[in-house]
Amino acid sequence: MMTANHSCLPVEVRTAVYRRALAQGYLNACKNLGITVSATLDELQMTIALELEGFYVRRHGPDAGMEMACTMLGDMVEPDLLTAPPRLTQLGVTMMDELFRSQLAAASRITMH
Repeated sequence: MMTANHSCLPVEVRTAVYRRALAQGYLNACKNLGITVSATLDELQMTIALELEGFYVRRHGPDAGMEMACTMLGDMVEPDLLTAPPRLTQLGVTMMDELFRSQLAAASRITMH
């Protein structure tokens, strides 16, 4: 069965790929900015699943919520994640900064001069 975005992959698989790319993109961005992250890749992924994905599932139910969460996660990483190292979009920077309170958004604005 095809989903709303016409992917042949189940929403759970797409969400897992975006979740991992988002977590890795966040670690990459922090490293590039000299920000130390105390969480592991797996811990970041778990927090993303519980907080971001969980929000949509609680609010909209399992089916619609997972589709919405998957879309949100996809919007948080650059679309070339299959051919380049994962990178955050501006939305990704903002959301991950809110979630982990790393000051990533402020640091990235300072270094962009």
